[in-house]
Amino acid sequence: MKKIVQLAVSALLLVSSGITHAQNDNNLFNHLSVGVSVGTEGLPSIDVAAPIGNYVQVRAGYAIMPKFKFKADIDYTRNGNKYTADVAIKLNKGDFKLLFDAYPFKKSSFHFTAGAYIGSSEFAKIYNDAPLAGIDPSEWGTAQIQISNNPEHMFSTDNGGNVKGRVKVAGFKPYLGIGFGRVVPSSRLTVNFDLGLQIWGKPKVEMYQYDITGLSNKWVEFKKADFDDWYDTNGNLVKHKDKDGYNLVKICNGIFAYPVLQVRLGFRIF
Repeated sequence: MKKIVQLAVSALLLVSSGITHAQNDNNLFNHLSVGVSVGTEGLPSIDVAAPIGNYVQVRAGYAIMPKFKFKADIDYTRNGNKYTADVAIKLNKGDFKLLFDAYPFKKSSFHFTAGAYIGSSEFAKIYNDAPLAGIDPSEWGTAQIQISNNPEHMFSTDNGGNVKGRVKVAGFKPYLGIGFGRVVPSSRLTVNFDLGLQIWGKPKVEMYQYDITGLSNKWVEFKKADFDDWYDTNGNLVKHKDKDGYNLVKICNGIFAYPVLQVRLGFRIF
């Protein structure tokens, strides 16, 4: 974390230095380029870029990620009986971006980048493809099921027999990185390379809790301990461990940053 802070300070100092030079050079927004990128940021990502002096270039755009879909299992209990449901996990990633590329030297291609990605905090959606087993259609919207060993996690389906969840990250994601190439080139075409991190914070795995009275519907966060052994209200040990649920929460909680590796093809319009 200390190294990240040092990199951020260095990048910001370079940005400030570039703005000062820009005032002297009068090279403000006198060129414009458009770019298309492919990589972990988006497939594709599009942007427009302009110079702020000779030492800083700014780009703004949108990173598009196809809504990839994965399958997973979720365990639940209904009237003391245990069931497993197939659920789908669909990526929901798309962000606006504002990035400042700071160049140490007037003719440098190497740059530091600082900025942010702004988008939905819902990184992935979780939902069942078919109505849950063990629940009669007449009970959709009212029947209670328990997910994990935590007795506080009692849910009902919606009126279609469905449950929903999500993986939530920060909506505002600071970005720090390095790269090679000028996003606004002196020639018409340019190829840029970027490597950096989007700072997500600690992702959360949540399920939507439908209240049978309809008065207190809310999102409920899961912890790793919710999927481990549990003691009931009488102090009896409940032997059950949902490895899939435990591993999902464990993996998500451990990803505080998202790596960005991309290649950009840019074209200077004027």
